[in-house]
Amino acid sequence: MRLKELIRVLITEEMADVSVYNVDAGLYGSYEKIGDKIWELFTSIAQEKRTRLKALSKISKEGVGFRQRKTEGARSIEASLRTHADRAGKSVALYRDLLKLLDKPESKELIQGIIAKERGYLTALKELRAQTNEPQKPG
Repeated sequence: MRLKELIRVLITEEMADVSVYNVDAGLYGSYEKIGDKIWELFTSIAQEKRTRLKALSKISKEGVGFRQRKTEGARSIEASLRTHADRAGKSVALYRDLLKLLDKPESKELIQGIIAKERGYLTALKELRAQTNEPQKPG
């Protein structure tokens, strides 16, 4: 994939993530045991991904044009965590591909930081998933 195409894919993925994380934070943030952790993690990820869009815009030298999209949340907390973990893994792979295409050291450094954050999110999502072995009820 060429640089511009890859950046467009990443922008689309990040916009979708912002919307879905916000929806899922609202849906599952009141669950027993891990609701507070979900709310905190999901809202912080959504905010950080919104900031990433600006960084991607600078790298591509094009506007992003973000707007909140109407999205549906996952059907269960387990499905939400599984989906977010899968998407985080995909993001790591896409950003690694982008890193290979960049020339500017400051852009490479920025993307390396994003990869590190995305890996951290993946770990946090897996940890939350491990805590949901039993069904949760709204609190």
